[in-house]
Amino acid sequence: MNDACIIAKIISLAKSSEITQETLAKELNLSQQSVSRKLKELEDKEIIKRTITTDGEIISLTTKGEDLLSQCLSLIREAIISSHALKIKGMVTSGLGEGKIFLSLPYYEDSFKKFLGFTPYPGTLNIVIYDRLSLENRIILDAEKHILIPEYKDENRVLGAVKVFPASINGIRPAAIVFPLRSTHPKSVIEVISPYYLREKLNIKDGDEVEIESYV
Repeated sequence: MNDACIIAKIISLAKSSEITQETLAKELNLSQQSVSRKLKELEDKEIIKRTITTDGEIISLTTKGEDLLSQCLSLIREAIISSHALKIKGMVTSGLGEGKIFLSLPYYEDSFKKFLGFTPYPGTLNIVIYDRLSLENRIILDAEKHILIPEYKDENRVLGAVKVFPASINGIRPAAIVFPLRSTHPKSVIEVISPYYLREKLNIKDGDEVEIESYV
């Protein structure tokens, strides 16, 4: 939520349609100087109206400001309704070492850094799903909104596209589920990446159960 939405929301929580600058500064835990600068910006954008009275400065929303507030609250409601966590449980298993090669390629390293904000540890954690609910959630996840790292072609090879879902594993973040579009893995196997060496970070080994949560 931007500053305009924050201030509009605070104003909307006032007992009436108006609020003083002093009260607003206290609500936002900011200095009156900082609030004054922000109010000037909002006034210039015709989002608020400021009136000087004998009791001080009174701030109220304009029609444009009320529309902005309504839009912000609608976005918040939609985000709350649409955001949910898909939980997938599975058993740690060893892979073939392809993940280490895959994650060591500069194109993928740079792409994960760009889209996820972290450089993955060179290797994926392979998880085998063995219960029906988790497998259903994995199939649902495949159709959900995701980050797409596009296919990349150079002179010698084609690097396949990857679907990425930000996640946590046993409560550890950041992490992500990756679905290489050219993968030969069955639906019952998923790969997780993280900046951490997850086996060491989580003190896990082959056969241990883990729980992944993907926020979609």
